[in-house]
Amino acid sequence: MSNVRNWVGFFLLGAINNLPYVIINSASKTIAQSFGVQNFVGLVFGANVSLAAFVRVLNAFVLLKTPYWTRIFANGILMLLGLFGVAYAFNFPFALACIVVAGSSAAFGENVTLGYLSLFPSKLVNGWSSGTGMAGLLGAGLYIIFGCSVGTGGGKAEQLKFLNKMAFLLTTPVVLIYWVSYAKIIQRPKQPRQQAETAPAEDAEERKALLDNSINTGQEILGETYKGRVWRCLKLVLWLAVNLGLVYLFEYVARACAAKVRPRDEYNIGCPELYSALQFCYQAGVFASRSSLQIVQIRRVEILTLLQGINMVVWVMDVHYKFLPVWILPAYMIFVGLMGGASYVNIFYLLLKDAQFPDEDRELCINITALFSTIGIATGCGVETALFTTVLSKD
Repeated sequence: MSNVRNWVGFFLLGAINNLPYVIINSASKTIAQSFGVQNFVGLVFGANVSLAAFVRVLNAFVLLKTPYWTRIFANGILMLLGLFGVAYAFNFPFALACIVVAGSSAAFGENVTLGYLSLFPSKLVNGWSSGTGMAGLLGAGLYIIFGCSVGTGGGKAEQLKFLNKMAFLLTTPVVLIYWVSYAKIIQRPKQPRQQAETAPAEDAEERKALLDNSINTGQEILGETYKGRVWRCLKLVLWLAVNLGLVYLFEYVARACAAKVRPRDEYNIGCPELYSALQFCYQAGVFASRSSLQIVQIRRVEILTLLQGINMVVWVMDVHYKFLPVWILPAYMIFVGLMGGASYVNIFYLLLKDAQFPDEDRELCINITALFSTIGIATGCGVETALFTTVLSKD
């Protein structure tokens, strides 16, 4: 029963943690248009991930000894500041500054929660990952609602501002659910993870200290310097981390190609519009695969990386040659989402379960690996921009 309760708790944490991030991405066009800067949509995406690497490093190497409840509470405050700031933004630069805050909360909260999961049975990562997938579906659905609600007549900018304001203000109450999920719904185990049952006494003491929301990150850990520990953990997770980064790179390029795979006159018509419909299909695939861990586990994550790389090449080629019929694009975008979501949930499941990652190092290993997702996203955005401004600029 407690596992079901904890699954629900981590599902809510995942859905709420990522919700401001995906709403901002989904509403990026309307945010820019509401301030009359339609050509600066890219700045909204950039602001949303601009400090992700910084907050991940901050959590991994500075704040590991900070109590979990303190980090969860602080992250909720970041969400609220970002959401209220964007809702009441008086100009575009101020909106961007608030988007930086909201986007940072998603990256910081992900690292904190994945680290917290190291105290629980490893399959509970499925609750968290499924919640993040649901956040994507909600964000993509909001994008469709925006597109179907806003007309083309006069006063469009004011209508967009009102829709933005309502969307972000109506999201703020979920932060309370975020805090309640951590404090009341999730029941922390009396003894973290099954491995602790057979661990030496000193290891059990260290895990108990971690459960009490404290971890030793001093210069010496059992005779090993902290820098040495980080280097050792980096080597342990490098294969999984590189695969995670590459999958993010490939899928972000493929997703961006959805905006140009058909002739221009096929976009911005109908409801839902083609691009937003494809993004919803992508999120549906992510949600399905991030929720699949209870059914299937995949150890050979490099297969998912290879398939996603092939997907990226096909989508990039289709931007120029447009050989894929429009009816196949939704199913193919679902497949892109399936590969990305499956890679995410299985990589973090392996980090939480596999015996090659020592229990006392799991949280650090998880934080290092999550950093590679940000590197993959940033690189993917760079590749996408380079392609669309050079070889694919006229397509």
